[in-house]
Amino acid sequence: MELASRYWPARNNEIGKIALLHGMGGTGALWRPIAAGLEERISVLALDQRGHGESRVSLPAGFSPLDYGRDVAETLEARSFSPAVIVGHSMGARSACALVQLRPDLVRGLVLVDLGFEGPAGGGLGQTLASFLRILPMTFPDRAQARTFMNEKCPDPAIAQYLMAVLALGPSGSTGVTFPFQKDALIATIEAAENADLRLWIRAAAGKNIPVLALRGAASTVWSKEDFERERRDFSDLTHVVFEEWEGTGHGLPFEQRARFTARLQEFLIAAPLR
Repeated sequence: MELASRYWPARNNEIGKIALLHGMGGTGALWRPIAAGLEERISVLALDQRGHGESRVSLPAGFSPLDYGRDVAETLEARSFSPAVIVGHSMGARSACALVQLRPDLVRGLVLVDLGFEGPAGGGLGQTLASFLRILPMTFPDRAQARTFMNEKCPDPAIAQYLMAVLALGPSGSTGVTFPFQKDALIATIEAAENADLRLWIRAAAGKNIPVLALRGAASTVWSKEDFERERRDFSDLTHVVFEEWEGTGHGLPFEQRARFTARLQEFLIAAPLR
């Protein structure tokens, strides 16, 4: 399906394209501050993935990484937005890897932010997060009450912060704040990705000379230090796959270190060859 998206064209002499894939529960709107740091010479497309934002789906529907990847491929084709560097944060990293498996011709490079390559939901909180989502109300009277609920119930402070960031005013005429996602879709996504292993897809990308940058926030509880170091060792034979761990940040790396992140994306895009 073609996804809802936000497009910010380069203002001067485009040097490349970057497509941004949000994490679970987010929307493309979260990327606006990142796009603002890129759009002088880079065109940016931020997608609402299925079940999120304006990309609503009729349940039941497929929620495997490949389902997400096909959506991205169809959207990039419909928007004539390729080849692009694909940036995936958390859940979006799986979508990015699925895309490069399905349509490597659309991909100039991959930036995978703070998601493990294997294990429950590709690393991270897995069923713990699914259990939290089941008890999460979709609306709150105000942000203060939402914050209290997060502080008391959410299994990870970074996830709580992220969910608070996506809270929005309800539809016109309603009161309170609401989450811009379909809760059942998120739970189905976690279950469908429970045994996801991104390694083969990443190796295949590197074999096609597609550069891959994997970033971890040093304080992250979603991608453990142990798993990160193991992956770095296992991929040490591939020069096209680079691992970086950033101090002073956690799972919210793109937003907690926005200036450094946007600068790194520009550097990565410039170095990524057009094939």
